[in-house]
Amino acid sequence: MIRVGSRLLARSLVVTGGVVLGSTLLAVPANALTVVPLPADVTVTRDGAETVSDVRWELPADAAPGDVVTLSLPEHAGAVAGADWIASTGVSIGVVRIDAAGSAAIELTAAAADPAHRRGEVVVRSVLDQAPPTVETVASGADATLRPGEEPGPFYGAPDRSRGNKYGAWTDETETRARWVLESPRGPWDSLDVVDRPGPGQRVDCAAGVGVRAAGETDPATGYLVGATDVPAERVTVSCGDAEVSVHVEDIGDEIVQITLETILDEAATEVSNTGDFTAKRSVAGESTRTLSLEPRLTVVPPPSPTPAVPPVIDTPTPGPNLPDRLAETGTDAALPLGLGAALLVAGAATAAHRRGNRRRA
Repeated sequence: MIRVGSRLLARSLVVTGGVVLGSTLLAVPANALTVVPLPADVTVTRDGAETVSDVRWELPADAAPGDVVTLSLPEHAGAVAGADWIASTGVSIGVVRIDAAGSAAIELTAAAADPAHRRGEVVVRSVLDQAPPTVETVASGADATLRPGEEPGPFYGAPDRSRGNKYGAWTDETETRARWVLESPRGPWDSLDVVDRPGPGQRVDCAAGVGVRAAGETDPATGYLVGATDVPAERVTVSCGDAEVSVHVEDIGDEIVQITLETILDEAATEVSNTGDFTAKRSVAGESTRTLSLEPRLTVVPPPSPTPAVPPVIDTPTPGPNLPDRLAETGTDAALPLGLGAALLVAGAATAAHRRGNRRRA
């Protein structure tokens, strides 16, 4: 909103992504003489992704050219900008630099020494642009081989928990059945898909079931999961066949999902292998960018109103003492005085009678 008596300065600076004409912006110049806070009245309003700060400021009495005055604008943190700092007179009195923390530093120039340029108002406006989330996908595979006579033992070194892992063990002394264990990359994940394919010479025992558990802790000595518990059934989908098992799990936290299944060997005590594929997905928040602009307000002095011209005063002349009370009247519409009219009528009648008498004598 623009107040009456003010107007927005036509020039303003808009910066996106924290770069201004390729320059690196420093909060306070190293050669500053004195650094003092800038007294200011800041009013902040927010409308969705837009934040507006109306800053009314006045330089400290002892601030001089070469000094740096500072102002905190934390509501605009995340944007980096630089621009002229404009007084209400429209004169630049320095350069302002706003860093990513919302701290503004203004290095004063010689114009700041003029008392007319030591106060003003600026609108600091920033808009947060949030990019849409992206999907991160992590795919890995793991192989395991089980040989006659092998017994389960500790991992050789700490397993890499950023990818899938797999191992196997015999379930009986006759070595006719094998248990395969698949462990996912550590979450969090929105979803996890695991596909297990036993090698030749064995088939999946779907009747024995497929176990799906999870744990957030591992034993530092053995690498095995500690305190694994069943994943709730509503988060798990299992498909089992003789040659393949697929498992889909949703909403995995900071944990490792463990899947167990058993296979039956065609021939006891023979070497068998197994292959597992892991595909984990999660949403990653899009990068946010804050765009910032500075719009100084200039004080408008209204032009003086023109003074209307006053016509000259002309005095009406006063009749002198020698003038008659009544001026002669002219024009066809003027009435004759009463005495003069009667005399004219009598003269006219006498003339007419005299002319008639002369005609008779003739």
